[in-house]
Amino acid sequence: AIAAMTIHVGLSMALSSRAVELSALVRALPPPARGDITRTSPKVDAPPPEKVDFALLPEFQAGAPADLKSALSGTESVSLAKLTIQASNPELFQSSRPQLTEGFEPLIGSLAKVILANQELIGNITVVGHTDSVPLQKTNPLSTNQRLSEARAQTIADMLVQNGVPRDRVHSEGRAATDPVATDSTREGRALNRRVEVLVEKRL
Repeated sequence: AIAAMTIHVGLSMALSSRAVELSALVRALPPPARGDITRTSPKVDAPPPEKVDFALLPEFQAGAPADLKSALSGTESVSLAKLTIQASNPELFQSSRPQLTEGFEPLIGSLAKVILANQELIGNITVVGHTDSVPLQKTNPLSTNQRLSEARAQTIADMLVQNGVPRDRVHSEGRAATDPVATDSTREGRALNRRVEVLVEKRL
């Protein structure tokens, strides 16, 4: 019995000593490396660019010569300013003629000034010519209202360029009598149909 007890005590002491050694070895080990944790931020979509809404029509109207303001009207949207130049007394264009009636030149010059002052906001400019429905005489070199409307548009386009608007920005086209705004049964109505529209694209 004494021998067994002696063996048990010896084993306990040996195990205790071994446990102390193992504990010391564990404490001497370097700490375990911590893995890098990468957190991915949730993807946030960039908001769409805001549309810039600015008004050009009031500037065109304010810049028109006082005695010619009545000849200029228009409408405007976010992307386009539509200027209408028309007059019946005096008439903007004489019947069957592509030349602008003398006295309206300052109005076209005022449009050019506003365009030049807002070049960074303005894209292309399209001048559209219109006529009344009265057929041209056979002796008229333009021969048709379509060609007459194109010539009237070109007259205004050339005047804008002469007043400094870059030529590559200005385009012209004619629509003859396809888009009347008044009756052709009266002289005044025909004069109003002989008009020009200046379509000013706005850069968004």
